[in-house]
Amino acid sequence: MSPGLLARLAWQGLALHKLRSTLSAIGIVFGVAAVVAMMSVGEGARREVLSEIGKLGLTRISVRTGEFSDEAQNEAASIQSPGLTLRDAEAISEVCPTVASLAPVRQRSVQVASGQRREEALVVATTPSFARTEDIVIAAGRFVSDADLRDAKRVVVLGHDLSEGLFPYQDALGERVRLGGEWFSVVGTLAPRGRAKRGLRLGSRDIDRIALAPLTCLPAPGDAIDEIAISIVSSDEVGGSARLIDSLLRRRHRGAQDFELVVPQQLLAGYERTRSQFNVVVGSIAVISLLVGGIGIMNIMLANVSERTREVGVRRSLGASRADVVQQFLCEAILLTGAGGAVGVVLGVLGSLAVSRFAGWATATSPAAILMALALATATGLGFGIYPAWQAASKNPLEALRHE
Repeated sequence: MSPGLLARLAWQGLALHKLRSTLSAIGIVFGVAAVVAMMSVGEGARREVLSEIGKLGLTRISVRTGEFSDEAQNEAASIQSPGLTLRDAEAISEVCPTVASLAPVRQRSVQVASGQRREEALVVATTPSFARTEDIVIAAGRFVSDADLRDAKRVVVLGHDLSEGLFPYQDALGERVRLGGEWFSVVGTLAPRGRAKRGLRLGSRDIDRIALAPLTCLPAPGDAIDEIAISIVSSDEVGGSARLIDSLLRRRHRGAQDFELVVPQQLLAGYERTRSQFNVVVGSIAVISLLVGGIGIMNIMLANVSERTREVGVRRSLGASRADVVQQFLCEAILLTGAGGAVGVVLGVLGSLAVSRFAGWATATSPAAILMALALATATGLGFGIYPAWQAASKNPLEALRHE
């Protein structure tokens, strides 16, 4: 039997009960739609997180002071830990041979003003090596220099968005801005980098909205600092370097855990584990949804076989083989699940677009997700259609002809 004739007969068989066929395919439709929508959201999140971790840098390590429990703070105070200081940065530079560049950081959230314009920004006071450590790209002017650091010059480099907000119609170079209560001269502006909101939760700075100044312009008691930004010579050395730095700082801080290491490479590994778990959950939901849909398909196919027993007898008496009958009913099941899968893909794509538009989440529908959803739908039709098709083919032609 030709594929065209087989498909036409299958379509005619399903068209005998349009409403019943449609209702039985709904399980497949929503199962496939859920799979496509969830995989689109997951893929969008994956791409965004990978982008943000990539911007953090897989060869970087960040040592930070952070929010700790009262117990941890009391412990640090009891053993007189000095906290994170410039001397820690110097010790890391001396002890760890794999450090390519290192920059101590102090930062404060302040209001930056120019004339009547005011912008909330993060002031990052650091050293010239920060540009190399964080891959800073200068759009105009220059970065903080060693002379600025030595003389505590009140100069500042503005992020792209901050510069545009303060000076929308003029060049920011040479202008003066007020950071908190102090005046600074703008000596440079940064190229736009872009930063997704979700990326900030990973601990990355919004480079487009920072103001960079010499570390000596923001003094702190006891040479305390907020962070040490470190770049390692290669990604293969990150793990060992992180362990060495952690051990060094624990000794210097007398065992107090008043600092934290942020290693983007480890963040990536942790994310991949979480994504694998998410994929298992999505796969389980897909299996359950398609199982329910497949049961519905088997139900309608068994009903079709029962109602069309006489038709089977006529076809067998006219020379149709058992294989022809199996192919006809199996084609009906595959056609039903395939159509349901196609509709489900459309609904899933529309659902992911709705999530992106109204929830603000990044989504990405990959061809692999669509092909997998359609393959699962087709496999469901094949799996749950075999038994009804075989039952139809197994009927005795004489008994089938006498069936009313």
